Amino acid sequence: MYKIAVQLYTVREEMKENPVGTLEKVAELGYKGVEFAGFFDIPAEKMKGHLERLGLTAVASHTPLEALENQFDEVIRYNKTIGNRYLVCPWSELKDKESLQEIGLRLKTLIPKVKAEGMELLYHNHDHELKILDDNFLLDKLVEVCDGELGLEVDTFWVYRGGVNPRDYMLKHEKHIPFVHVKDGTDEGLNALGEGKAPVAQVLETVEELGLEWIIVENDNPYPNGLEDIERSMVYLQNK
Repeated sequence: MYKIAVQLYTVREEMKENPVGTLEKVAELGYKGVEFAGFFDIPAEKMKGHLERLGLTAVASHTPLEALENQFDEVIRYNKTIGNRYLVCPWSELKDKESLQEIGLRLKTLIPKVKAEGMELLYHNHDHELKILDDNFLLDKLVEVCDGELGLEVDTFWVYRGGVNPRDYMLKHEKHIPFVHVKDGTDEGLNALGEGKAPVAQVLETVEELGLEWIIVENDNPYPNGLEDIERSMVYLQNK
């Protein structure tokens, strides 16, 4: 059975106001892991202590390419301290052959450096990477440019919004996927799990089939706030 983490971007407003209290609430709701999107000026050793006290695992960290390129040692040191081994590129302007080569080269340069530190570099997609370039998805071509060494944090909702079946895409890239983002929504926007039209149940079945250790809950636009949104998502998952 998979374990449930949350992307803390979902509770970014709460994290800005009270990061430690928000982590405590996340743990109270039943989440076992967190994926970071910034560390809110908390020193690494203190963050490690909070995670250990709350029984939370640092599953991954969204880390902009610029930070990896310009502050590599600092990024690696912080993430190693808190026990995280997955660094995730959260966004890029991947849209055509030119950007494919530019972004691909940047990632390809970083992958061996990250691996040398005992860590993995992943890419988190949105729907624009599911566009076709020549004969394949842009996201697939990005993996090819990186010689198959780039890991994927497949965001199953954005795959769905890109017109692709998330299950099929997960199975296609099984060897590249350590975990996935699970989110729900419609053409109009995002929802807590179970409140939209995305094939969340099928995604969870595929996670089980692939034997993935973690799922990561995320909602870019939580309602009415981050904590209430992730509570509803947890209730949905606990009733599956």
